[in-house]
Amino acid sequence: MNWFQNLSVRLKILSVAGLGIALFVVYAAYSWYIAETNIQHLERIEDQDFPVLELVNANNVDFIAIGESFIAAITQADPDLLQEALDRADKFEQRLEDISRKDPELAESVGELKDSFGDYINAANTLARGLINDSSGNDDLYTRVTHVRELQSNYEQAQKAFETQRYEAFRESLYKSRDDNEGTQKIGLFLGLVAFSALALIALRVTRAITLPLEGAVTAADNIADGKWDTTIEVTGRDETGKLLHAIRKMRDALVARYKEDRRQETIKNHLAELNNRMRGEMTYEQLGNNMLSFLVPVLEAQVGAFYSYNPETQRLSLSSSYAMQRRKHLGNDFGLGESLVGQCALERKTILLEQVPEGYISISSGTGAGEARNVVVMPVIHEEELKGVLEIGAFRQFTDDDLAFLDQSSEVIAISVNSAVSRMRLAEMLEQTRNQAIELEKQKEEMAQVNDDLEEQAMELSASESRLQQQQEELKAINEELESQTQALRASEESLQAQQEELRVTNEELEAQARLLTEQKSEMAQKNDELELLHHELEEKLRELELSSKYKSEFLSTMSHELRTPLNSILILSNALGQNKKGNLNEKQVEHAQVIHSAGSDLLSLINDILDISKIEEGKMDVVIDDLSPTELGEHFRRHFSHVAENRGLDFHVNVEEGVPEHFYTDRQRLEQIIKNLLSNALKFTEQGSVTLSIARPDASDPLPKQLNPGNAVKLSVTDTGAGIPAEKQKLIFEAFQQADGTTSRKYGGTGLGLTISRELARLLGGEIGLHSDGEGQGSTFTLYLPEGTADSVEVLEQAGMGEADIGFNAEAHTAAMVQDKPGEDDFVVREKTVLIVEDDEEFGGVLLELAADYGLEGHICHDGEAGLEYASHYRPSAIILDIGLPGIDGWEVMEKLKADPRTKDIPVHFLSGRDERKKALELGAIDLLTKPVNQEDILSAFAKIEGAIETNVRRLLVVEDSEIQHESIRELFDQKGVEITAATSGQEALEALRSTVFDCMILDLTLPDMSGFELLELIHNSKDYDSVPVVIYTGKDLTRDEEAKLRKYADRIILKTERSHERLLNEASLFLHWLESTLPGSRQTAQKETSIEHRDDIFEGKQLLLVDDDMRNIYALSAQLEELGFEITIANNGKEALTALDENPNMDIVLMDIMMPEMDGYEAMGLIREQGRFKKLPMLALTAKAMKDDRAKCIEAGANDYCSKPIDMAKLTSLLRVWLHK
Repeated sequence: MNWFQNLSVRLKILSVAGLGIALFVVYAAYSWYIAETNIQHLERIEDQDFPVLELVNANNVDFIAIGESFIAAITQADPDLLQEALDRADKFEQRLEDISRKDPELAESVGELKDSFGDYINAANTLARGLINDSSGNDDLYTRVTHVRELQSNYEQAQKAFETQRYEAFRESLYKSRDDNEGTQKIGLFLGLVAFSALALIALRVTRAITLPLEGAVTAADNIADGKWDTTIEVTGRDETGKLLHAIRKMRDALVARYKEDRRQETIKNHLAELNNRMRGEMTYEQLGNNMLSFLVPVLEAQVGAFYSYNPETQRLSLSSSYAMQRRKHLGNDFGLGESLVGQCALERKTILLEQVPEGYISISSGTGAGEARNVVVMPVIHEEELKGVLEIGAFRQFTDDDLAFLDQSSEVIAISVNSAVSRMRLAEMLEQTRNQAIELEKQKEEMAQVNDDLEEQAMELSASESRLQQQQEELKAINEELESQTQALRASEESLQAQQEELRVTNEELEAQARLLTEQKSEMAQKNDELELLHHELEEKLRELELSSKYKSEFLSTMSHELRTPLNSILILSNALGQNKKGNLNEKQVEHAQVIHSAGSDLLSLINDILDISKIEEGKMDVVIDDLSPTELGEHFRRHFSHVAENRGLDFHVNVEEGVPEHFYTDRQRLEQIIKNLLSNALKFTEQGSVTLSIARPDASDPLPKQLNPGNAVKLSVTDTGAGIPAEKQKLIFEAFQQADGTTSRKYGGTGLGLTISRELARLLGGEIGLHSDGEGQGSTFTLYLPEGTADSVEVLEQAGMGEADIGFNAEAHTAAMVQDKPGEDDFVVREKTVLIVEDDEEFGGVLLELAADYGLEGHICHDGEAGLEYASHYRPSAIILDIGLPGIDGWEVMEKLKADPRTKDIPVHFLSGRDERKKALELGAIDLLTKPVNQEDILSAFAKIEGAIETNVRRLLVVEDSEIQHESIRELFDQKGVEITAATSGQEALEALRSTVFDCMILDLTLPDMSGFELLELIHNSKDYDSVPVVIYTGKDLTRDEEAKLRKYADRIILKTERSHERLLNEASLFLHWLESTLPGSRQTAQKETSIEHRDDIFEGKQLLLVDDDMRNIYALSAQLEELGFEITIANNGKEALTALDENPNMDIVLMDIMMPEMDGYEAMGLIREQGRFKKLPMLALTAKAMKDDRAKCIEAGANDYCSKPIDMAKLTSLLRVWLHK
């Protein structure tokens, strides 16, 4: 078999493949034949047998249904049911014909079935029609029914026989197919064994012929891989294996060469990396050169080196760093281009290599001996075609190619580092130059101001000199005339006259000199004026730059607000949802973590708001509302708010209102309270022991008042503490933004350092100033606020509706302790009759209210903060609540919101107490009224009378002012089951008479009246004292302009436009002011109210379609998760274009939430395009934006939004807005 052994590997493998292919062809031909046979069997089963069986089964079912249809038609005597049975019979016969078409061999059997089925149908139809039409006699009825049943039985037997026959045929087809498959498997197994044996024998022979030489090749390759480069490789054949062994030997030689080259390159790269590390960082030119040479010289096994830096201005190279180099007198350290090898290298920008240099060329010495370098390399350092320096290295040994390659590659690293060092030096010089120029500019400004003053003085002096000169000239002229007239008489005095003439000549010369000096001064002044004009233009340019910088800052703050509020939106919404744990799937620790996240996000939001507030103040966008303030009341207000905080910290808190202070002064109460709260909070925070004192007094003459104030027209408010104190060098620093007295990383007290900055700017906004006095660290401090006293004429009533700015807020750091009488147990829930809960932090005033309540016949209970009041109300459910607004911790507004959110307390009548007139807001929240402090006994008794009326009166009075009788009846039916007494007025005069004679809980007003308009009626009620104030709901079909709507909102509490769904909203809005108490209504009325009062439930959101437009997936995820829980069906759009597309695809959206800052098309443009389409004129759109600047809301409304919600989104506020606008 030598001939086989000499075959190539290809032919050997092909022989195996050829045999395999031949056997495979035989096997494939046989398999194809069997497969075709099986396919024909299966196709017959699929195309004939199986469809026939399906039709047979369907006929079995339909035959039963046809019989039932005949029975139903006979039983019900219904011709329609009979026709339905006949229709089914037609379909039945059609399926029989389908069987014939599927299998023509069954045509005869199917024909018999059709005949039998036809006989049955004819007989059954005849019988049924006769019975339905009563045309059949009873005599032969039994015979005909029996005949029909026989025909039915005959068909069923024929059908059963046919079905059995078809199943037997189907079974035989399956058996035949199975037998054919078994035969195929046996023959295939035999052919497979034959093919396997033949292939195994020839494969074994081919394998041995190939593998033995390959094993030798593998062994040689393994040895090479293990680094045994001297492995012997013998080539014994001429086939592919011989060629493989020859190639392995060649590969071994190449690998050896490559390995050596890789080691060389690796060494170079490691050296380059180390060199780069040595030259990193900010270093001077000299440090950079020393680090470079201290690495390069040892690495190259050299002994001396030098680096010459290049100055492009002088075009000279100077020695900046050296290594073991001896300075020789006859050699310089500075070279021009082309001078010496250093200069020539720089000129040509090529490396110069010197070998076997003469003796004495370079001397190298150490402590024990000296020698001379015989080899020198000089290399230029170039960065981006610019020369940076020259490197020179000397060594005893000869430089190898590897050394020169390393130097060539290191040149770029050195050049980059040198260029960076030069750039840093230039940048430092430019910064220093800029700083010097700024200082010089300031000095020039001061000098120019001084020069200007000097020039003005000189101009005045020159003017006076001119006047004197003119006067002297006139005197001289008069003297000359007098001399001429007296020449003859004065001849004897000629000598004296000559002397006088000499004096006059001298005087004239002096005057001429003064005139020349005046001319020079005028010229110099003109030059100075030109310089001043130039400086004026420069200052104007600087002013424009400052304005541009201010614009950029505003845009930056706006963008920063967006970029920070956008992620905060998701954080606050999701953490709040997790903290509420509505599904109860979180443990206490996880809920606590979510609350911590929400608290931290709120703190960050507060910081963002502080920064924006500073910007608003600087830009003059902070509004001021002047109030009439009493120092005594103001001091008592702060005493109530901070006494609990001081007590919790173990401090004494004093409030002193000194004699001589005016009874009233005029300023913005909100801004003043914010300043004092900040100062008091800082004092309490930074005081460990001792006391904090608030003093209100007149300033002394020694006080450092601002220029615009004097002791007679100012008020001084001082906050003194015995705390940490402030060093003198940091007393100015703490008023700067983000600065504290202790600004280290280990500081003891937290905070952003913005509070005093905001307070100082607010003080200046109010026309005052804040001063600071502290004797040093640990000596306490005194912050003093100086404000103008103001006059009563300065009080301005400013409309606050629609203001979008966020108030500058302050969060107290301490939590006041609650004082609750008769605190309930955790599981108690008691309803008490005719009880009033008083929530008032002033203990003395609270006691007075308790006594008056008892005198009035009401059982009173008092709580001193909002948290305790909520807890008491939820457990005891008092009949009514008197609620102060200025409470420690959560204020009265927040308490009211939580009362209305709790189903157990939402219907309790609430009467507000406040130091400010905020009655409109109180009524909007659902209060029965508001008393403005200070109050007298009559006011309190009147409030108790309203409370008693609310408790005892189940029937609420509603005045409907509408000229349409149809609308009267409609509204009466709407409120018929609500226990509401309705009074109808068809004109404005009738409404006025009704208001004079009766107290109403709410008034529904149409604007179109016969004798006067609704606007006039509201003005009459508002301006006259003859009418009690009553909540007003405008219910009109008139399209209101913006001016009309703004005018109405001054008097009306709600505005509802008449639409298809407006009755529902009218019921809900009026319920807010009628104060229905579910517990006092009959059971049926409670049920009716629960079914219709959807204003405070979220069922209104169920199934509503909402389009959410936002480009931030975090906001989309957070908002959609919360909104879907409310019941909304959410559609998402990522920008304005997608929003337009979504509305085109589904114009039935109920409401749109539109973000403002988006790619491709922003929210402003999108809302404008939506409003241009008539079909979307009334589609509610709420704008969502993270910007918080003053005019954002106006821009959104102008673009087409109905309302505005700033990020981070408050879900309670958003839910409220959605509820309101879904009613409109």
